Amino acid sequence: MSGNKSNETRYVPQWMTELNNQKTTHFNPVQRVEQPTKEFIKFEGKIIWCAFANVLASYAEDILTQIDSNEMSEVVYGFDMEWPVSFIGKQKKTALIQICTDHSTCYLFHVYYIEKLPSIFVHLINHPRVRWSGVYIKNDFKKLSKDFNIDVSGALSKVIDLGSYANKVLNFDTSSIWSMVNLVQNLLKKDVNKDHNIRMGNWHDTNLNQLQCMYAATDAYISLILYEHLKKIEVK
Repeated sequence: MSGNKSNETRYVPQWMTELNNQKTTHFNPVQRVEQPTKEFIKFEGKIIWCAFANVLASYAEDILTQIDSNEMSEVVYGFDMEWPVSFIGKQKKTALIQICTDHSTCYLFHVYYIEKLPSIFVHLINHPRVRWSGVYIKNDFKKLSKDFNIDVSGALSKVIDLGSYANKVLNFDTSSIWSMVNLVQNLLKKDVNKDHNIRMGNWHDTNLNQLQCMYAATDAYISLILYEHLKKIEVK
């Protein structure tokens, strides 16, 4: 996709600041989303959004710089993806890639209209020091590989499947199946907002609304904090 200003304006959500070829698209969801009626987990940090290959590459470079400066032998990031639901026919293309690097930052990369993922982003996905945490996200990476014809073998070798990890840490039967909602309710004693209207929304549309961005960022955030919770139990 073109990175010029006129084309970017077309795809930036109306409630966000125009990109103007700069990495400045941030917002604080706490100030924009009404308080839920239940005690849902929600991401309260900074959401960084982009929909253009050149900006995606720049953010990937930023994350790689963070990895290089980290003294840990490996880092764990929360990961998730969204795509439009298709009730008949072929599954639709990946629309959104969510990466939560810490409790304060979550990236939302809208890739539905990007034909080729930047090589630096593919390098990030397969980075030997990055582990990806989530629920059944091996299938997500396989879908990403198919949608964009990229190698994800490095990512697949580093996936932390939270269901399997929970069974190991909690000494449950390996056949026990967990959903994200089950894990949050049982381990964190909270709930997850899985509103049908949001979950089944038009993820291919780059004009995502605030609730969609909060939903997407929170899923990646939960993928990170569930790992951290299980890790603490494991090392006790």
